[in-house]
Amino acid sequence: CEAGWMFLTADELRELTGYVRPSAQRRWLTRAGIAHHVRADGRPVVTREAVTGRLERPQPRFGALRA
Repeated sequence: CEAGWMFLTADELRELTGYVRPSAQRRWLTRAGIAHHVRADGRPVVTREAVTGRLERPQPRFGALRA
């Protein structure tokens, strides 16, 4: 597979996380529950599947419990 197809690009990671620094991107990905790996240079590597799987999964509606 072509790298651009399988993994998010640096620009896509900046857009997704809102951060430029790799350390901040890693923190955001961890908090968001998006699986990622860290390259030797500290940059996160994220598969497209990890993002779409996480963002498409239904989230619990805790507000409904207060009814």
